[in-house]
Amino acid sequence: MKNKDTNKITFSERLDSLIGFFSPRLSLQRKLYRLALRQFSSYRGADRSRLRDSWIPGRGSADSDLLFELPTLRERSRDLNRNDAHASGITSTIVTNVIGTGIRPQSRIDRDGLNITEEAADLFQKKAERAWQKWIPFADAGERMDFYEIQQLVERQILENGEVLIIPLMVDTPSRPYMLALEIVEADRLATPYDLMQNKNIRSGVEIGERGEPVAYYIRKSHPGDVYFNYRALDSSYYIRYPAKNELGRPNVLHLYWLKRPGQTRGEPFFAPILTYFKDLSDYMEAELVAARVAACFAAFVKKTDPINAAFGRADSTNAANQKIEALEPGMIEYLAPGEEISQLSPNRPGGTFEPFVERILRAISAGLNLPYEVVAKDFSKSSYSSARAALLEARRFFKARQEWLSKRLCQPVYEMFLEEAYLLGELPIQNFYDNRLDLTRARWIAPGWGWVDPTKEVEASRSSVDGNLSTLADECAALGKDWEEVMEQKAREEKKRKELGLEDKPLVKKTDPNKEKDESGKTVQEEAGVKQ
Repeated sequence: MKNKDTNKITFSERLDSLIGFFSPRLSLQRKLYRLALRQFSSYRGADRSRLRDSWIPGRGSADSDLLFELPTLRERSRDLNRNDAHASGITSTIVTNVIGTGIRPQSRIDRDGLNITEEAADLFQKKAERAWQKWIPFADAGERMDFYEIQQLVERQILENGEVLIIPLMVDTPSRPYMLALEIVEADRLATPYDLMQNKNIRSGVEIGERGEPVAYYIRKSHPGDVYFNYRALDSSYYIRYPAKNELGRPNVLHLYWLKRPGQTRGEPFFAPILTYFKDLSDYMEAELVAARVAACFAAFVKKTDPINAAFGRADSTNAANQKIEALEPGMIEYLAPGEEISQLSPNRPGGTFEPFVERILRAISAGLNLPYEVVAKDFSKSSYSSARAALLEARRFFKARQEWLSKRLCQPVYEMFLEEAYLLGELPIQNFYDNRLDLTRARWIAPGWGWVDPTKEVEASRSSVDGNLSTLADECAALGKDWEEVMEQKAREEKKRKELGLEDKPLVKKTDPNKEKDESGKTVQEEAGVKQ
């Protein structure tokens, strides 16, 4: 039996024929079973008919499906962020909205669990936050970034490469107020040494335990793409093995990536599902741009009727290597060779379908990235107030989720390490730090807020939420990226200054009722207009 589409005998049919030669009964059972699978699939998505024969998904584990293709995905993702306007803009938009000026801690120790007074708790919190401010400029082991710039770099690395590694170090130099420093390691340096390739417990540089937990990380001493270093397969002597945790259970390496499948050892680049869309759209736009430039250069074609003079007077420019120079200029006139005919040129590029096609591709990219089209394309021209607000709220949910995740995975562990060093230096007024570590290191991480779409309505809604006990001042200030205590302290200073200047009886904002405003005659506006009160 032959396949009607390809007119070729399939492998299954050949196998059936071979089995039928030895056991016709078994061959018949195979054919009936295959027919039943095609005709009686409970799910249409599992249909194995002729229309779905080419759909052959993989069956590998999370690591089997990802690790072998991860280097290519990383390189293509980085290339897009370097050279594609949309991809680069999306990455910058996410970093700006998620990190902005930095995610800052607000110390919130558990006073009840510690059994200390409110005054002692306030003192500890103020000293902890003051010490943290001193450490921020010295957070980078390479002395190039402060901690908030490290946050931006970490978020960008996770978007481009799918993951990033942070190694906490103790750097002892006279200029540093604290020894704790962070070294940022790009994902390419995490790899398996050449002489350990046969160890099945080491997966792309991550040594895993019986439950799949990370045991150690093999980090190369230099980047594999460094032009100043010999790039070749290297043995263990060119790697540093970092245990995942030290003897006290503190992390030696912070390996940050979003887990999408159980057992996933490495991170997947953010743009992985839509890399082909970006590339195809970029190539299409480049082709349209080149075609439009070429079409705009030609103004007319001219044919001479004298073949001899045309050939004799033809000027072909060449370079030093006697190669013909081909160049186009706007409004140029091309003289055709003898015997050639004039062809009509219609410079109608790009066509009428260009913009709708680009928009449709960008909408597909937006869906793949879980971001609204308006944010991805920076295009609010077709949005009403309601749709624009809905798009921004949807985007902010996405940004908020990433802020919370980064606060838990990066900021809080680093904060705990720092407070431990500050305690050992005697800067925190507390005893038994290690016995109460979890209570003392509690913090609320405040991310930069966003502006209001409609300030009047949203301020009133915020005030109503606080008055109705549906929210708190701390929550509302945090939504704007502010510390409520700083807001209250600043307000108190301003009120004190106003009293010193004798302005306490003069409101900052004059409240008026338009229904009671009076003109020079003493009548209200409504009375002057003859409107009944």
